[in-house]
Amino acid sequence: MIIGMGKSPVTAILHQYSYICAYPCFFDNKVLLTEDRNRAYIQYIKLLVRHYAKYGRALKIAIWPDYTPLYKVEKISNIYLFNNISFIFPVHDLSELEIVDELVENGFRVFAGYASDKKLRNYNLDDFKEAVKNYDRWYLGVSSKHEVREAVQYNFQGFDITTFLFGRHEDRKDSKKLASNIMNFVKEISKVKGKQTTLYDFVKLGSLTVRP
Repeated sequence: MIIGMGKSPVTAILHQYSYICAYPCFFDNKVLLTEDRNRAYIQYIKLLVRHYAKYGRALKIAIWPDYTPLYKVEKISNIYLFNNISFIFPVHDLSELEIVDELVENGFRVFAGYASDKKLRNYNLDDFKEAVKNYDRWYLGVSSKHEVREAVQYNFQGFDITTFLFGRHEDRKDSKKLASNIMNFVKEISKVKGKQTTLYDFVKLGSLTVRP
């Protein structure tokens, strides 16, 4: 299982863990992509191109722009240059799996993305699990212990975490405390991996500083 994390004050210290893909390895811009579904993909792809130009093959996983079929992206950039990137396609409606199929048929490595935010999808987790049996799966925007547990129980290949997972607002504003909470989270995962047990164990550990 892969854990992704966007840009934050503590991402640099996470690069030592092979199963964590922290910025610039992981690229996303949820606010941009969900505020204007008709035009946001244009600016997003331009930002992705700049990110790739700056960080190159350090970039491993990126969100594919929401709602956007391949032909629209092809008009903005030569997306085929990003052949080392795995994309996560946010599935708002299960019919959009047709776009995932098209991307795979054109040689892209793609995760079908399940949004933690119910407002961004019109189906439930059981429906998603049934529809994506033959797809790699990614749980988008994990921000609670319950969602971590779901990601593990439903055998998602990856999930990305937000700082909302770690303590109260006051704790997240304190960069030292935030770093400490994230490192505790990472250490617990490391312990579980070291014992060669399943990742399901770490969501049951009482020492995790995460929201219930």
